[in-house]
Amino acid sequence: PPWEEGAGASVLPRAYQDLLEAAEDAGRPLRAGEFAAAAGLSTEKAKVEGLRSKLKLLAARGWLAPADGGLFTLPDHAGKTLKTGQ
Repeated sequence: PPWEEGAGASVLPRAYQDLLEAAEDAGRPLRAGEFAAAAGLSTEKAKVEGLRSKLKLLAARGWLAPADGGLFTLPDHAGKTLKTGQ
């Protein structure tokens, strides 16, 4: 679902929650390969490309924000609603 005020990450499937947790733990923008490594996923090129699609989807729905150079980070509103791991 798209992000909306008051929505917690718990509305997302666990795989997507894991990606948001990786972004939160890093505290900086990450590349898709860094997300894969942080989430314990394969860093094989084909798998990372599939993961990049998920990251773009999360960004399009407001859960992540794209940054320059193909990076993704948490959007400004994330600190208010990111309650993952619940």
